[in-house]
Amino acid sequence: MWFDVAITLSCAGCGLVCGWIMCAVTGFDTDQYYETSEKREAIGDGEEISAEQLRTVANRLREFATTMVENVDAHQNRVQAVSDELHEVGDASSEVVLAAVSQLLQSNESMQDQLQNAKDRIQRQAMQIESAERRAETDALTQVPNRRAFDAYLKRRHAEGPGTAGTLALLDVDLFKQFNDVYGHRVGDEVLRVVANVLHSHLQPYGLVARFGGEEFAIVLDECLISEAALKIEQVRVAIGQLVIEFEGQPLRVAASAGVATLIEDETVEGWLQRTDDALYYSKDQGRNCAHQMQGKKPTLIELNPEEVSLSSAEMLALGDSSSGQDAPKGPVLRVIEGNGVFASLASRASLEKSFNDIRSRTKESVSVHLMVVMCAPGLGNSSIRSILQVVRMPLRSVDRIGAIDESTLLVCMPSADAELARQRGGQICHSIMSLGIKTPDDQVDSVRVGLAEAKAGEGFNETVSRALQEAVSQDDGAELAETAD
Repeated sequence: MWFDVAITLSCAGCGLVCGWIMCAVTGFDTDQYYETSEKREAIGDGEEISAEQLRTVANRLREFATTMVENVDAHQNRVQAVSDELHEVGDASSEVVLAAVSQLLQSNESMQDQLQNAKDRIQRQAMQIESAERRAETDALTQVPNRRAFDAYLKRRHAEGPGTAGTLALLDVDLFKQFNDVYGHRVGDEVLRVVANVLHSHLQPYGLVARFGGEEFAIVLDECLISEAALKIEQVRVAIGQLVIEFEGQPLRVAASAGVATLIEDETVEGWLQRTDDALYYSKDQGRNCAHQMQGKKPTLIELNPEEVSLSSAEMLALGDSSSGQDAPKGPVLRVIEGNGVFASLASRASLEKSFNDIRSRTKESVSVHLMVVMCAPGLGNSSIRSILQVVRMPLRSVDRIGAIDESTLLVCMPSADAELARQRGGQICHSIMSLGIKTPDDQVDSVRVGLAEAKAGEGFNETVSRALQEAVSQDDGAELAETAD
């Protein structure tokens, strides 16, 4: 009986650790698995991931599989050796049986350690693959999805059919060539980054914002009706026109034109895109700085009521501050050179609170939500803060939303992420920032502190943020959290 129990425990241990290996390959929850699968579908043929990279990944996975098979074989050999020894002694005493059980348990423990190590290596490899996939579908300049990701997303929405496919919009920065010709390409790049940040911060929760090409952006809103979608796009377009971008002391105004269309019966993806493009070019023909919605094949001007002209005051704070120099144009000022303006185009705390509450109410708190704060040390320069912002964005998923609490503190909302995944992403951010070697004016390396908190049942947004801030403040540096990325 003792031997049967030992064999049962050994086999159960094998099954358990093999299950861990499968979790490492497929992900820790089904939502994450399907999200990753959709990302891989969005990449298409994966031309951005080179054949050499794929061969390297395949070779590593083969090595992991070979090692795992060798470990299992060695374990089975040890079990067989114990079995043979018991058969040789015939009627074994309790001491002999207990010794055999001890050997089997030690062997099982050793195998678990070996397979746990293999699981960790496979998981790290999977995270590297996910990171490569994300880079393949992200525009390098603006850090929003690129044309390839947009095309795949639009096809999936088109397959839903009229009425449920959503609303498509194209937005173009007016007279963009003048920014490059008069001020240089650095200014042009800055303009594109600002416009992308504003669009992404305020429209991404409803669908997808992507760089379509050049100075043109594509938006797919799949969670609202055509009338609501047109309103949201026009509000953000108007808000962009109210901003002043201060670049090296030079105030610059940006205007944009847009075209909006919803899918009609028997229309192809190309036809849908063409009608939207026609609406955009009609806006340009009408003098630019306006938006038109396609009613069938007839463009109609999108007009806002007086109370709809501006976004809410909280949302406008996310686009810039209201202070300006005496000679600067009136309206919100978005400083993109001074350090306190790097986060200005991100979603505000109020906007993130709305997203947080929407998720909690829509899912009846069945979906976990983690909040992560990234506190930048005082006195960091503009380039250092930009580097930190870019690092924070890299490991985030498409469902995550990033905003700013103030001029030095980032806030990230991560829905449907379990505690282990959230801590891994926080650790990856800490590890990457530490590797940059960013130093504060007093020559210290701990330039950021990161705090994580999972929303508890019945807990509000502000309480969760407070707990995340407390964790960040209590850290001496990010080394402890960074260990989770190793």
